[in-house]
Amino acid sequence: MERYYQIAKANLKFNLYPHLLISILFLCISPLLMGVENLDGVRTAQVLEMYVALVGIILFVPIFYPEQDKDIRDLTEAKFTSATGVYVARILEAVICLVLLVGIYIVWLKYNHCVFPVHELYLGTIAEALFLGGMGVVAYSISDQIAIAYMLPMVYYMMAISGGSKYLKSFYLFSMMRGSYEEKVYLAVTGVVFLLFGIGIRYCCRRFK
Repeated sequence: MERYYQIAKANLKFNLYPHLLISILFLCISPLLMGVENLDGVRTAQVLEMYVALVGIILFVPIFYPEQDKDIRDLTEAKFTSATGVYVARILEAVICLVLLVGIYIVWLKYNHCVFPVHELYLGTIAEALFLGGMGVVAYSISDQIAIAYMLPMVYYMMAISGGSKYLKSFYLFSMMRGSYEEKVYLAVTGVVFLLFGIGIRYCCRRFK
């Protein structure tokens, strides 16, 4: 356990920390791009679904990035270290950061006199972020190319904007703007599956290498 604590600590300092700062900056500039004061439920959902949820891509996609460094790759592939445990620790750190960032942003919206169902929009935003981030993790685990990992969820995001619910159905990203929350359950479950699948692919690659 101590070993994984040290691994998580090192990941926070050298890998997650810069992406966490980017996420904070990304959220801080939102008032320059859209209104965040005196919003009703629909407008608040728009801000959360079309902007804030993108933080999931920033936080989750780089969980395999440290292995680009040969020394770190050799460490995670060493027999005394479980690479799967390392990846799980990184994902848990990203989840904690996501939960905190979205929660703080929700509080900020309430402070700015926005009126909306807090619980539903909070969980819905996290669900979408998990889905988009998990999609990027799967893309990275298969391609080993971080550019592709960022591109795939963004392509899906653009499909949601252009195609809407007609084609994506239960996996439509922006359902809360229409007052529907059922889709977020599908996104949350699929996002978790994506994350586990991404780790599984890495495990199999390491096992049969």
